[in-house]
Amino acid sequence: MANFIDTNINQTVFLDINYLDVLGNNTFEYYLYQLLEQKNLLTDFHNRYKNKKVGRKAYPPELLLRIIFYAYYRGVTSSRTIANLCKTDLKFMALAVGKQPHFTTIADFVSSNSESIKVLFHRVLLICNESNLIGKEHFAIDGCKLPTNASKEWSGSHKELKNKSDKMRARAGRIVDKHIDSDSSKNNDSGHHKKELQAVDTLLRNADKIDNFLAENEKRIGQSKQKKEVQSNITDNESCKMTTSKGTIQGMTCVTAADEKHQIIVHAEAFGMGQEQATLKPMIEGIRKNLGGNVLSDGCKVTADTGFSSEVNMKYLYEEGIDAVVPDNQFRQRDPIFSDSETYLKHKEKRKLTRKDKATTRVIFSSDEFAVNFKEKICVCPNGKEMLYTGDNFETASGPHMRFRGMLKDCRECPLQAQCMKHEVKQKGRQVSFLIEDKRKESYLDLMKKKIDSEEGKQLYSRRMWVIEPVFGNICANKRLNRLSLRGTAKVTGQWLMYCMVHNIEKLWKNTETPQWA
Repeated sequence: MANFIDTNINQTVFLDINYLDVLGNNTFEYYLYQLLEQKNLLTDFHNRYKNKKVGRKAYPPELLLRIIFYAYYRGVTSSRTIANLCKTDLKFMALAVGKQPHFTTIADFVSSNSESIKVLFHRVLLICNESNLIGKEHFAIDGCKLPTNASKEWSGSHKELKNKSDKMRARAGRIVDKHIDSDSSKNNDSGHHKKELQAVDTLLRNADKIDNFLAENEKRIGQSKQKKEVQSNITDNESCKMTTSKGTIQGMTCVTAADEKHQIIVHAEAFGMGQEQATLKPMIEGIRKNLGGNVLSDGCKVTADTGFSSEVNMKYLYEEGIDAVVPDNQFRQRDPIFSDSETYLKHKEKRKLTRKDKATTRVIFSSDEFAVNFKEKICVCPNGKEMLYTGDNFETASGPHMRFRGMLKDCRECPLQAQCMKHEVKQKGRQVSFLIEDKRKESYLDLMKKKIDSEEGKQLYSRRMWVIEPVFGNICANKRLNRLSLRGTAKVTGQWLMYCMVHNIEKLWKNTETPQWA
């Protein structure tokens, strides 16, 4: 008979371990422990605690930050999972020194320390700067759209939400009427009636929730020039509904700036808007605040993608003297490399077909399809009818425009009306405007177009993608952040900054042989 080693699993053992030895020597978790043990790094967290004379002992902020940062590093985002790992995973047990914080303690710590997290991010960034990991030669800015803890089903304009509330009350009324009618019937199903009454209660509670929200909150106004109303959201009114490559989500845009040298994140912030134009100025100011007011001078470059392009932003960059490259959405069409590329043309055609499939509006004649004579001040529409000249004093940022309007009779009887007018002709005919070329003003967008079309501009912009995109890849793919669990821009910014800190600490660990504090 064979003589085997005893494998009885039903036994108690005492493990003789040292928590510091468990962390290892040259590991991320050991580096994290060393970093968070530095004096004055967590003073903002410590100042919140006032339990010296009353209350139970609290978990030190460095302990909670250790297990949260290490969990994010390992791709764990759930507070329940983190709490469970403190009981079952030796690394987490070592970082928590054997303590087992409840998942609500972990979740509350993340959501209630937004301002302290910003301070800690800045202090970690200064350590990166002192460790010579920030080149300050090129900063790339981009945004990452992520869903938050809010349902897109509760989004809509105030009018749409009011209609939804009315429909819920009407539905509840119909169920009650049906219930009253069935009370006189002999075939009463008490179980079914109970479910219906529960449905009525739910509908009325939801309708009250909507009505209270509409009474307490004003309409949200967008950032466009027209100042149109944008959709509100009952669960998180600071988030917005936005379209991404993975469909429509209710979330926020986490805009981030990274340095080229080691892809250190120098500033990050969450915005409750899908459009990125309004976020460029806050990001520039954030970089200056974190690294000093003169950081964007002396040859420092800034790049951002087409989502940040607008006349207002270009004016701001030029007035601030910032050497930036922010292309417009037509810059690839002007580049011969792309215009002659089969791959680009096929991709362009594919996107064009997709837009046609999703289009909900008619194709309208553009001003290019109208024949205009500036000298004679004559304009002829696609149907061959001469239009009424209404003046040449219509000013825009690009210069004065000459305007023409179709005769009301001609537009009403025109066989091309469906292709020319968005709506049925009632009081006015089609109006078109033409820029007077000899009075054209060079806008700030025109200046940026010249810059992006130059060889120097193309080379600088080509560096943007491999500076900022790996940052999002590390956080969203490696660290598995595909959804933000908080609500409100302040809390979401805090959670995003924690992931950004994990990214920066990982860079510190990999690129510094001797810690700055050693």
